[in-house]
Amino acid sequence: MIRYVVDSSSLMKFEDQFPKDILPSLWDEVYKLFEEGKAFSVRAVYEELEDSQELWGDYKDYFRELTVEETQVMGKILTDSRFEVFKNHGKSEGPWADPHLIACAMVDELVIVVTEENLNRTPQRKIAYVCKELGIRCINFVEFLREVEVKI
Repeated sequence: MIRYVVDSSSLMKFEDQFPKDILPSLWDEVYKLFEEGKAFSVRAVYEELEDSQELWGDYKDYFRELTVEETQVMGKILTDSRFEVFKNHGKSEGPWADPHLIACAMVDELVIVVTEENLNRTPQRKIAYVCKELGIRCINFVEFLREVEVKI
């Protein structure tokens, strides 16, 4: 089974474009993907979702801490000279989930779900650039919904 690790940008855009009060059945399907283990995220993403935690509060356990191996891999990513621009443009304050997501994807062979903006903007400082360099697959949220065959 293909598993997906989801970035905060995707979850925030999902919340903006598909409000839960208008499309509750779509939200139920997405929540189910987390429950089934097809999707998850990392604790740093949950922290980035500070304005949306009421929507994800019941699913806080699906935003997990990194394993020891993932933490070691993240350290290697952050010291790799190829990713200097990525590291230098990371958040200077508060949570910065990007390297956590990449480390999870590397260790656990996951697909990273990010927003379209992250797929297309200044490449060297975005998740997609690092993923491409490391051979990690990166898709947007709508592609994710199609791949897991969400239908409402």
